[in-house]
Amino acid sequence: MTAAYQAAGGVPDGRSPGTGRQIREALLALVHPLEARLDPHGTMLAVATAGPEGADILLAPVSASGGSTGATRGGSAGAAEALPPAAGVETVGRHTPRWLPDSRRLLHVIEDRQGRHRLALVDTATALATALPLLPGAVEDVVPAPDGRSALVLCADEGSERDGMNLGLPVHLGPSPDPERYAPGAALRRLLLVDLADGATREVGPVGLTVWNVAWRGGGTAVATVSEEALPAGYYHARLAELDLHQRSARTLYHPEGQLACPALSPDGTRAAFIEGISIVAGRPAVVNLRTGEVEAVPGVEDATWVQWYEGPDEQHAGALWFAGWDDTGSRCGRVLPGDEPVVTWRQAATLTGAGFQPALTLSADCTLAAAVLTAPGTPPEAVVAPANGAVAWQWTPTTFLHPHRSPVDGIEAVTTRETAWHAPDGREVHGLVLTRADHSGPRPLAVLLHGGPAWLWSAEYAPGDVCGMAMALAGAGYCVLLPNPRGSSGRGLEYARAVVGDLGGADLQDVLAGVRHLVDRGLADPARTAVLGHSYGGYLAALAAARTDLFQACVTVSAPTDWHSFSRSGNIGGGYDRAYRLGDPSTAEGAAEQLARSAVHAGGGTGTPTLILHGSEDRVTPVGQAHELYRTLAAAGQAPVELYVYPGEGHEFTDPAHLLDVGSRIEAWLSHHLTAVPGAPSPEAPGTAPLPTPLGSGHTDAALETGS
Repeated sequence: MTAAYQAAGGVPDGRSPGTGRQIREALLALVHPLEARLDPHGTMLAVATAGPEGADILLAPVSASGGSTGATRGGSAGAAEALPPAAGVETVGRHTPRWLPDSRRLLHVIEDRQGRHRLALVDTATALATALPLLPGAVEDVVPAPDGRSALVLCADEGSERDGMNLGLPVHLGPSPDPERYAPGAALRRLLLVDLADGATREVGPVGLTVWNVAWRGGGTAVATVSEEALPAGYYHARLAELDLHQRSARTLYHPEGQLACPALSPDGTRAAFIEGISIVAGRPAVVNLRTGEVEAVPGVEDATWVQWYEGPDEQHAGALWFAGWDDTGSRCGRVLPGDEPVVTWRQAATLTGAGFQPALTLSADCTLAAAVLTAPGTPPEAVVAPANGAVAWQWTPTTFLHPHRSPVDGIEAVTTRETAWHAPDGREVHGLVLTRADHSGPRPLAVLLHGGPAWLWSAEYAPGDVCGMAMALAGAGYCVLLPNPRGSSGRGLEYARAVVGDLGGADLQDVLAGVRHLVDRGLADPARTAVLGHSYGGYLAALAAARTDLFQACVTVSAPTDWHSFSRSGNIGGGYDRAYRLGDPSTAEGAAEQLARSAVHAGGGTGTPTLILHGSEDRVTPVGQAHELYRTLAAAGQAPVELYVYPGEGHEFTDPAHLLDVGSRIEAWLSHHLTAVPGAPSPEAPGTAPLPTPLGSGHTDAALETGS
């Protein structure tokens, strides 16, 4: 980059050159609650957080009405107390809080500087913390026994591969090995039974199988999602199995059409609920009878990401399932008795999350209180609690106060988030979010940000995080930002998510292009100054749009798969992801041709779009070779500028704050340099689309989202 280009921090039409960076710096300084765990008695909340100082767990008391008592000592993180350290054990991070049945002891994971994991117990009454011996892998889940004496631990071996939702980096319990070893049957995810009195550990999972998630209520039986394949590709063709922990065997219960998540055992241990979806799982619940093997669908519930059996005292709800999930660009929760219509107890254009960045709750033992993490436009994320019944049922009250001011980031308060909708060329309705500065009017330079997955989504929140967290920074700097949820996204039902199977880069790309035309027709976007940006699958779709059309004046791809043929043989989800989305069998001439035809490196038709490519050197999901392929293809074509930046040590998701700031600065400079209006330039053509008269039932073309909970 030339010095003059690096200095091009300003953006067209007088937008502030520093606003975007200021917003990104402020967002990186926030402490984010990731998971809120309510103790069985409903009196204390354990909140896993992540921030500039690392991962930690905070404790906050809860009043009988569900609000914070405010009785804790204030601290740098807000009105909640951090856990006491375990004496004599180096700790750089704490996560995965799990209450024991007595509501007094909190089990959690501590990580040392070498990346090694161990369990620790904190007695919240005495503030005594005890660390157990080191475990032989990285802990991914902990399930305490009902008697509080032991815990079932899902542990990933040294060298295990992680998927894109988990950084796309391998597990290392110390320095990276030199050389790294790869061998069939190595690097499994195993189940360990840990005695909480002395830390004694024994392996109890099925021999030779990888376990992806598990449900357990003590004793010798568990239900889990398992596969022979140890790489994340195996998750895409995993099956539901009943595990005998004594014999270390597995009995298959269900072979799904798609992917499975969130198994949950009934209180009597005779049935298991689970969710079936596609890729990043948001889908439909079902129940399997462990005795007969009969599988019963739970009708009426879509986009569920979490289920749990009702265990409260109300007999009319016996056998019911609690659920939480996505709801268009918002989220919802409710209760359903298999065979009956679901009861939605709460829904809002807000993001209600738990572990895994997806909607989930934790409940008190009597099911009278619920807890989660909640964020919405204008409202930073906080842990919240709500009564599950009574006059104020499902009215969420903050329990942490991590952000003393309602909008702690200068510049964000000027951004308005609106829901919008449009029609694709085939008539399908498509939804999304539009972020703009309230003090700017008229057509603005447009930045279209495409999420990964494709079975992920843009949801209504304080600062959308995909695409390196650029949405709010660009909107604050003066861009009109479109966050579309084309077909293939979650939030609109499983059939909508599956609509791209066998058609990646087809109708979903047309959905995106139609969204651009929608904003141009409404006078919000300048058609001569449009950019498309995307991460992971969104990066693929962005690169495809840049190659096939002349609609965009700039493109940015981050961690993108660009060649499906090489991806299917090199990415750690290759052979699973491509099979789930029916991209073609690479071992056949026809399948290989299908993969190449849908690959960005083999696309053509446009006259060339300036493209910035960003990738992590250690990405195992979409290996860095995918970036080099796209770069070499575009450089050889010579139709438009192209640059590639590879960030050392980064995986599929970037985490280093310095790298994230550098990425943001390069993106803003790239857009500023290439989105310069050309006098008299014709408006690029996108597929025609008629705007809906009252999208989303708002009575307006776009509906502003309410803020707060």
